[in-house]
Amino acid sequence: MTKILSLVFVSALALNAQAADKDAKYYQLTKVKVTDVTEQYAAQSHQLAQVGLYEDCNPSQKPNSVKPFDSTTEPGIGLDPLDQVNIIIDKIVNIGKKVWGLIETGRPVVNVTTYTANALPAGLQCWSDLAGWQIPQSKVYRVQYENGFGANVVDFAYRVTFTAGGSLNGQGKYITNATIAPADLNVSWGFNLTANAEVPSVFNTGTKEAPVAGMQMLMKWNIKTVVSHVEQAETFYVGGDNVMKHLE
Repeated sequence: MTKILSLVFVSALALNAQAADKDAKYYQLTKVKVTDVTEQYAAQSHQLAQVGLYEDCNPSQKPNSVKPFDSTTEPGIGLDPLDQVNIIIDKIVNIGKKVWGLIETGRPVVNVTTYTANALPAGLQCWSDLAGWQIPQSKVYRVQYENGFGANVVDFAYRVTFTAGGSLNGQGKYITNATIAPADLNVSWGFNLTANAEVPSVFNTGTKEAPVAGMQMLMKWNIKTVVSHVEQAETFYVGGDNVMKHLE
């Protein structure tokens, strides 16, 4: 009888060990892949771009004049001449957001699409006081994590968007409505995903007479499980000359 009980006890321990090993493999993050999937979201990006053309200033901005986007509008129209005197074209500032949440505990943040950053001349209060804006540019990236069983347990996509080319009286190339937002999200049970967007700096990549705005953008996220904790970030550069680069 004692031998039988001992065998049962040993078998139970073995089963518990196997179950623990399976749990560890399920929660373990073993592989990550980041891919450009912009073409897969082309229709959605085009629709968002058309909407973005007519957005007013950020809620954090106080517009001198609020008017629809129009690349044919004369530069500086709507601005009082005295206001134009106070604008420093070669000093680039961000009067929008610098940090905002995208995903919290595996769910998209509400109203995240309203969070945008800018790279505008100091003294200007609204991007719509500039003219010559180009069509908004957009890129979508997909991030996939596999667990110990080779299954995709965290799978999300995010969109980087910006509008460039605005100028004042023909001077400068600036950036507005730059943002990072979730495009797709699928997180398995037991995996806690949190993501934030940051704009740590804006700067002038041109000259004092012909400034070209530049902006650094970060997409940062972390994933937590009972056995794993992963942090990762992707860096982007966008320019007033309508350039966007994914920095490796």
